[in-house]
Amino acid sequence: MTLKSRSYDVADAWEFLELAYKNRWTDGLPVAPPTEERIQAMIEYTGLPGDRMIGEVPPRNGAATIEKIAINCVMAGCLPEYMPVVIAAVEAMIDPAHNLQGVQTTTHSCEPLLIVSGPIVQELGFATQEAVFGGGGGRPNATIGRAIRLILWNIGGGYPGEPCKESIGHPGRYCFCIPEDNEFSPWEPLHVERGLPEGSSGVTVFACESPHSANALFGTDMTPTMILDTVADTMSALGNNNTHTMGQTLVVLAPNVARHLAGRGWSKLDIKKYLFDKARRPISALRPRSTRRPGTDPEYWYDWWPKWVDQSKEQTLVPVVADPQDIHIVVTGQRSARWMGICPGWGEFGGYAVSKPVG
Repeated sequence: MTLKSRSYDVADAWEFLELAYKNRWTDGLPVAPPTEERIQAMIEYTGLPGDRMIGEVPPRNGAATIEKIAINCVMAGCLPEYMPVVIAAVEAMIDPAHNLQGVQTTTHSCEPLLIVSGPIVQELGFATQEAVFGGGGGRPNATIGRAIRLILWNIGGGYPGEPCKESIGHPGRYCFCIPEDNEFSPWEPLHVERGLPEGSSGVTVFACESPHSANALFGTDMTPTMILDTVADTMSALGNNNTHTMGQTLVVLAPNVARHLAGRGWSKLDIKKYLFDKARRPISALRPRSTRRPGTDPEYWYDWWPKWVDQSKEQTLVPVVADPQDIHIVVTGQRSARWMGICPGWGEFGGYAVSKPVG
C-alpha cells in the first residue's frame, strides 16, 4: 500500500509532537505520531482503498479520504477496530441535514456530539457509566471523540477566530462522544428508533451544548410527572436557543431514572409528548418588548416559529421544539444514579441529528 500523504522524518515522538504544534496539526493537546505502519493498519481494517472519498469537511471543504481519516485516528490514539465508527460519524456530520458548515462557524457554543449505540458499544468496550460525558476511563469514548475533533480541525480547518466564531467555546471541542447503555435501557436504542435495523450498531451525530445537569430527586413515591417537570424546567431556560428558535434538543436519562419511568408504563414517546407540552415559555418572556413597541407588534414576531403559535397574545406558551419527535432521549450514565442531563441544540439553524450505520 502506498500512502499519498506527505511524510516527515523525525527522531522520536517528542520531535514529532513539536512538529505537530509548529504545523498546527493539533488544537493544543498532545497527539501520537501517525507512522506509516499504524496508518496502513487502520486502512486495512476497513477493507477500503486509502483514496476512497467519504466526503468534504467544511468550512475548508478538505477531502476526508480513508487515508486522511486514518491519520487523524492514529494521532488520536484509536485502535483499528474504531475506524468504522469514525467513518460512520464523518458520514453523519457531512450529511446536509446536519449543516456542519454552520455548526463549525457559528458563535453559539454547540459541537457535534457522537452518540454510539448497539452491540458495538460492548464489542469495543465503551465506558457507559460514571463520567460518561468525559473522564470516564473509556478508550473508545475518548479516542473516537478525539479523532472526530482532529478531523474537524485538520481536514475541515475548524480553527478558532477564523473561520470559527464560537464566542466562549465548548469542552466538546476536545472530545464529545458518548455511548448508549442499551444493556440497561428499557427502550430501543436511539439509532433503531431513528430507522436503522434492530440489532445493528449506529452512530447519531447531534450538535448541542454541554450537558446541563438535573437531579431527579426521586424515591419510590415520586411520580413520572414529578421527575419530568424538572427536565422540562431545565429544557426551557430563557437563554437556550431552543427556547427562542425551537430546533431539536437532547435529554439524557441515567438507567435508574429510565427504568423508574418505564416501570410505570411510560414509553419514550410518552415522555417526549409530556415534555413537549410542559417545556414552554410565555411569549411575554421571550420576545423583545418596550413601551414604544410592545411585544404584540408584528415587527417583533419570530419568523421561525410555526404558524400555529399565536404571536398576537403575550400569554401564548411556546414549546422549545416544534414536534415531540424533536426531543431525543438517550439512556446512559451511572446506573444507580438519579441524575439527568439536558443538552440544548443550536435551534432551528441546524446541527440536527443524523444517524448512520456502523460497518
